[in-house]
Amino acid sequence: MGFEKISGSSRGSGQPKISLRKSNSIGINNAALDEYFDENVEYVEFYYDRDADTLGIRPLKEESDDSYSLSRTDSGGTTAPTSFLKVEGLVPDVTTQYEPRTQQLNNDVELVVIDLDDEIGTYGHPDTEDSEEDSEEIEEEATGEDES
Repeated sequence: MGFEKISGSSRGSGQPKISLRKSNSIGINNAALDEYFDENVEYVEFYYDRDADTLGIRPLKEESDDSYSLSRTDSGGTTAPTSFLKVEGLVPDVTTQYEPRTQQLNNDVELVVIDLDDEIGTYGHPDTEDSEEDSEEIEEEATGEDES
């Protein structure tokens, strides 16, 4: 089979995605913001089902005792429940993307949910001491310099 041209619409840029980032934050692309988070939503609360390995996000228009702020930019939204992610072991080695869906928690609460066992993609490379040392060695070889 020969090469096929990939059009801009085939890249999945319009697909809603929520990402767990290796930087201890959660990213929400514009498509997911548009579909699941009303423009008046400024805060979110988190729910975690350990048995199902599912993360729930509750959009909120007003701050609560358990909420985190949701910041928005032209490229999407970010929230940083750093302690929660670290305590639950949810900080990935590489930024990992998931497809969101809605799920009723009870009659009053609807969550935006991601299944942590069903990633749709990753972005970046893991940060390891070895890769940092390898990068320094490659730079030394390329420049002919030794930092010591």
